[in-house]
Amino acid sequence: HVTQPPGDILVFLTGQEEIEACVELLQERCRRLGSRLPELLVLPIYANLPSDLQARIFQPTPPGARKVRWPFKSRERAEGWGLRGAPPCPSMSPLSPPPHGPMGDGDGDPQASANQRAGRAGRVAPGKCFRLYTAWAFQHELEETSVPEIQRADLGSLVLLLKSLG
Repeated sequence: HVTQPPGDILVFLTGQEEIEACVELLQERCRRLGSRLPELLVLPIYANLPSDLQARIFQPTPPGARKVRWPFKSRERAEGWGLRGAPPCPSMSPLSPPPHGPMGDGDGDPQASANQRAGRAGRVAPGKCFRLYTAWAFQHELEETSVPEIQRADLGSLVLLLKSLG
């Protein structure tokens, strides 16, 4: 924030609790730095947030300030972080990358999704995308695309129901 040129920051997380924890942590760090830090507006966005607070993300950024938007990115039904052999690490600080590979979001965060979200940085104003994983992990541990829901879902009960209906 201090060394980068103007532009807002967009952070995707996987749930309200994670967003609230990260917002609280960043706000605390900003309070500790006080006036040494240019103004940083920390703005969460998720469904249960009152509409007046949600509307703040669409207001123009004041001159000399920067917004950090923390939106929700839905999880798909999958175990772990979507990495081959990389289990979730519940004791990790929300802003710290895991010791091995990407910070997952529950759906494998495939390369296509990561690239699409990175493309949103700078779309309407200057911006950058920072990923909390290495280039090697992006190339070698992430799938190119998500596995379709139909291939992840257990269709056993549906098939049995259809068979019972004839």
